[in-house]
Amino acid sequence: MVRQEIWGYLLTHYAISALTCAAATAAGIDPDRVKFRRTVRIIRRRAADPAFSPNQRQRILARVMAGITGPKHLNKRRERRYPRVVKRARHNHYPVRKPGQHGTRHAGPATIKLASPS
Repeated sequence: MVRQEIWGYLLTHYAISALTCAAATAAGIDPDRVKFRRTVRIIRRRAADPAFSPNQRQRILARVMAGITGPKHLNKRRERRYPRVVKRARHNHYPVRKPGQHGTRHAGPATIKLASPS
């Protein structure tokens, strides 16, 4: 029973991730910008809807995908990256941040380029 439940959670996570990726790709958005927990809430709300029926699957799926990629459901601050430092010295291996030390700002958002196998 435990293995079955673990497999159920893994398959559910994969299905939600696949839906997120499909919605982001269709909207022309980086899939990393979509919030996972917000996506789970949107899916739960739609699945519990009494109007949910198999013959309206395409319409409901389109509404879910539009909800997932809505502007208020996306992560922000993608262009800000700072080196990992700590404010006070502790027992770890990160360098201590010095007064006047600022992070590195980049001109544009991070991009990922995928190369197709030859």
